[in-house]
Amino acid sequence: MAGSTHVSAILPKEQGAEMRETLMLLVRAVKQDRLATFGIVVIVVLVLIAAFAPLLATHDPYVMTERVEGTALWVHGDRVEIEAGIAADTLYSVSADGPDSYFAAGAGGEVVRYDGTEWLPVETPATETLRAISTVEGRSITVGHNGTVLWLTGGEFEQVPAPTEVDLFGVSLTDTGAALAVGQNGTVLHLDPENGVEDWEPLQAPVQRDLFAVALLRADYGYIVGARGTLLRFDGEQLEEVDSPTFRDLHNIAIFDESAGYAVGERGTVLRYREGEWIEEQGALTRTLRAVAMVSADQVQVVGTHGDMMRRVDGTWEQVRTGYTRHFRDVTSDGETTVVVGTDPYINSLARPSQEHYFGTTHNGRDIYSQVIHGSRTALLVGFVAALMVTVIGTNVGLFAGYLRGRTDNVLMRIVDIMYALPLEPFAMVLVLLWRPGIHIIILAVGLLTWRTTARIIRSQVLSLADRPFVKAARVAGASPLRIIYKHIAPNVLPLAFLQLAVAMAFAITAEATLSFLGLGPPRLYSWGTILHQARLSGAWRTAWWWVIPPGVLIMLSVVSVFFVSRALEVIANPRLSRR
Repeated sequence: MAGSTHVSAILPKEQGAEMRETLMLLVRAVKQDRLATFGIVVIVVLVLIAAFAPLLATHDPYVMTERVEGTALWVHGDRVEIEAGIAADTLYSVSADGPDSYFAAGAGGEVVRYDGTEWLPVETPATETLRAISTVEGRSITVGHNGTVLWLTGGEFEQVPAPTEVDLFGVSLTDTGAALAVGQNGTVLHLDPENGVEDWEPLQAPVQRDLFAVALLRADYGYIVGARGTLLRFDGEQLEEVDSPTFRDLHNIAIFDESAGYAVGERGTVLRYREGEWIEEQGALTRTLRAVAMVSADQVQVVGTHGDMMRRVDGTWEQVRTGYTRHFRDVTSDGETTVVVGTDPYINSLARPSQEHYFGTTHNGRDIYSQVIHGSRTALLVGFVAALMVTVIGTNVGLFAGYLRGRTDNVLMRIVDIMYALPLEPFAMVLVLLWRPGIHIIILAVGLLTWRTTARIIRSQVLSLADRPFVKAARVAGASPLRIIYKHIAPNVLPLAFLQLAVAMAFAITAEATLSFLGLGPPRLYSWGTILHQARLSGAWRTAWWWVIPPGVLIMLSVVSVFFVSRALEVIANPRLSRR
């Protein structure tokens, strides 16, 4: 009896020492294997990325990023050419200054000029948005928000005082120097060339609605259009409201002579001026029209939102296919060449990798780099939790089946056989039908189904350990089966358990990517598999390589790194490999 007590007192200390020695061997094995060291470094880096994802991400992965740039569209007959990036912001107006010479004005006080070969920036003193520009024989006036008025003199724009601080939306200049500017709440400013360019006279308008555009044929003849179908006639001194056939907003107007003119507006509205009367025509477009230009009484160009453009030829309207989907703001034409400018902010769709977006953007403008950074959290969370679940279940089943044997072993091994017959993807689909797609479904699918291999491997090792002298000594000492399993046998299977933990982690990361790619992953939580799933659904995954390569490389890198670590652990679990 005394001998039994002596054995039971010594065994725990020996097994505790053996467990510490096993852990030291694992650490030493990883340090001695360069590939395993590389794997550990990669895993640590990925863990740090996941931990500090909100700080490392450059954008909100759920927010669509927008981009703004000035764009010019050239139309030569039936040939259409898009010239993007001619300005850093939206261009609202364009005006011809002779053959192959154009001025365009836009947001932020920006003005660019086409000199016959390229668009060049023109320095201005303004910072407010410029909404309209009018150029005649080398003279130019541009107006904008907060009463901004710029006058081109001597090749440079100078800001001149205006008797108002309201936003000005339209301006028209004649060859004699007379001009009209219109804006908010019925604002109309008149410039008489005899009084100088700084002497703008406010005119009393018969309406208080916003006025969007003005067209002067001569100093004493012109029309103004505005909100809710507003039409005003100017006779050189006074303004008179005329009957309008529409109640919709009119955004632009062009006058060819006293018997021909056109006005355009929202919902494809087209008004034609003929023999002193405005009548509504049916155009070829139904969305908002922004600008109109006339070359002759029946040769008209109209542009609008979403890249819409139409022209009137031989008395009929026909749509022009521009191949452009962003907004146009103004148009000018000399008959042979038509110049259109825009655009408003647009979704930065499928942008290639750049300094702003390291991995490019998705089809709806979301930053892929930020998605990948946040996706590392999901991948590692599933990898760690599912692998831990697999190892705990498999190790316990293997310990009990190997030590207890008999009927317990038969029942547990038959359950393992059944689990081998269940494929992962259909099993996950059943769980999704019972609940809903989410990260917990993937963890359950991997954890409940893939412990089978771990259980068999641990069982085979326990069958060998159960007949060892130290186990028999524990039985003689009166230790219970649970104490023997967890105190004496479990420490000896730790190397195998750690090995299976590493293998299970690699499998869990791959399984998460596979299930998320099939649409079974968390719908509102980014993971590497979800990113690939969205790329496939968008149809751009065949051409947008920057969308699929980063998550694919990280999946491969994380799985290979875990296998490198498991390679070193395998030497501890199977000492014969070290001799090789």
